[in-house]
Amino acid sequence: MLTFPWNFQEVISEFETDYKVMPTSAYWHKFMTNSRSVVDFNVLFRKFHQACAIHDQAGLDDICEPKLASYVGESLDRIHFHGLDVEMANLTIEQPSIKILKAEVNQGLNVDRSKNSQSIKNYNVSKNHDIFGAKWTTYSPLTEKQDTRHVLDVLDTVNHRPFNVSLTCLIESPMKLYVLNQNHSSVLFGSEDEESIKNVVRFEANLRWFDFFNLLPVENKNSIGEWKITDFNNVLNENPMFQDE
Repeated sequence: MLTFPWNFQEVISEFETDYKVMPTSAYWHKFMTNSRSVVDFNVLFRKFHQACAIHDQAGLDDICEPKLASYVGESLDRIHFHGLDVEMANLTIEQPSIKILKAEVNQGLNVDRSKNSQSIKNYNVSKNHDIFGAKWTTYSPLTEKQDTRHVLDVLDTVNHRPFNVSLTCLIESPMKLYVLNQNHSSVLFGSEDEESIKNVVRFEANLRWFDFFNLLPVENKNSIGEWKITDFNNVLNENPMFQDE
């Protein structure tokens, strides 16, 4: 039961100590809000809770990076194996607070870890200057066989998405998960009250170069990318890109 990504206070406190919440005037907060990515984050956060509550592996596979989806699914399997049940309290469509703790850009890598080389040694790694305050690192395959880039890729405004953008957020919401005993007569872990709790959630998407300038505050924008949850309350230690990282 304890392997599930609960919002342990030690995890939340560590992130709040290591990273300051970005102000609303910061580029990445404006990016999240004005690109309407915050809408995607709300949807993913809600769907994560719902998928866990109904033990829906397909739902987890749809919204999470595969490694995280597998981990959470296996954790839920263990809970249900012991006759316990995970339930959700306080369904919330729009979370009261989503704030950014950290932003990173990894150029040349895919959100899906399995689609990248498993070793960082297979890449030429360049530490670039920060991009709008986020750490920006470029990964170039060392061998021509692995390197599928082309100079004309930049003209592909649909499929060419070389920028893996990661936003680690602090989300406060009354929506929460808890564990019931076998006959649903008592709560064994967590709570079902209406008090808001904090979760640290890492969202990632592969974006195009011009998505960084999608800052006009226009309603009903299309999603700029297929955002995924790649870590939840640091259960995968921020889900590193490489096995040897």
